Amino acid sequence: MFRTRVYYQDTDAGGVVYFANYLKIFEKSWFEHLASIGILLPEWERTGTFVLVKKVLLDLLDRSQYGDQLEAHTLVSEVKNAQFTLIHTIQKNDKIITRGETLMVCVDATGKPRRIPDEFKERLLHAKSIQ
Repeated sequence: MFRTRVYYQDTDAGGVVYFANYLKIFEKSWFEHLASIGILLPEWERTGTFVLVKKVLLDLLDRSQYGDQLEAHTLVSEVKNAQFTLIHTIQKNDKIITRGETLMVCVDATGKPRRIPDEFKERLLHAKSIQ
């Protein structure tokens, strides 16, 4: 889980959160979620495993404004050989206001897809099994 407040810089001319800023919240949430299950991306990057976002889905259900407190949740929904899918929700006052999904792909230092290393994959599968 990742908590944040909506800052003025997050809003558009209408005073609501600009849609692309929800993607930034997703990123912070999935980074923290992976860290919470023992996947520390900077350590994996030092060994040549990088994680990139391949595809993003965003469903805006309600709006959020300057000063609102938001809570983001991320779960592992699918794990394959070289990619995995994360599901996200963002809540305001315990109500889901945004849903999303990111398809993540593992690549090597040259950007070519690679299999998810065994330990990394085991941690993803374990997190998926206990959600």
